[in-house]
Amino acid sequence: MEEPALLAATVLLVRDGAEGLEVWVQERVSTMPDYPGMTVFPGGRVDDRDVGEDSQVWSGRSVGDTAQTLGTTDSAAQGLVFAAVRELFEETGTLLAVHPNGATVGDASPYHEDRLALESHRLSLTEVLSSNNLRVHTDLLRPWARWIGSSEQGRRFDTFSFLAVHPVGQEADDTSSEADSAGWFSPRLLIEGWRHGLVRLVIPTWAQLMRLSRCETVEQAVAEAEASDMTPVHGAPRHDPRYREFYTTTFHERI
Repeated sequence: MEEPALLAATVLLVRDGAEGLEVWVQERVSTMPDYPGMTVFPGGRVDDRDVGEDSQVWSGRSVGDTAQTLGTTDSAAQGLVFAAVRELFEETGTLLAVHPNGATVGDASPYHEDRLALESHRLSLTEVLSSNNLRVHTDLLRPWARWIGSSEQGRRFDTFSFLAVHPVGQEADDTSSEADSAGWFSPRLLIEGWRHGLVRLVIPTWAQLMRLSRCETVEQAVAEAEASDMTPVHGAPRHDPRYREFYTTTFHERI
């Protein structure tokens, strides 16, 4: 009997750049157990401590409504939202949280000591939010896509991707130990890099970049997210015409 897939969350962090829409990506270090050397969005597995019942650090749409949109249980929905916020903060220093008055955090630097505690598992996200009188807000994470598949190491993941607009006043950084390099790039530039063998992508990342490349601005990306279908894509959809380019680009054409 096949074991259940591990829940995971990734975040497409976007902003309006000088020449159009940009998304934050990172190239994973070669020693990572899953997807080494691949260019990916920030994200990771749902941790047991991402799932709890502290409603004081949750705002926006209810957990139940969020679960209905994602097609999951309430517990899974809460875990996915918290994992998305936690992983993004750990890997980029970007904190998707709001103050009690609903204002989005504009400067995350005062919380970077807690970021280190999150990374070392000394604190949970709930503890970080509670101690700083902050909360997550579902409006900051827009459901984008869902893929279920296995890494090259054979671990199965049920990965939910969210679109997030980079908060004004915050600065993303590339200090994560999980990445060799990271930064803001045009989705179209990343796809062109893949076509020329300069960027390594797995099919879910490729598909999401292709979709994002149709957007010129953050406003268009948000509108695209509102139309998202969260029906999961399973495995390697080789016969789906939407992904034909990925599977017909032969290996020797790429690095």
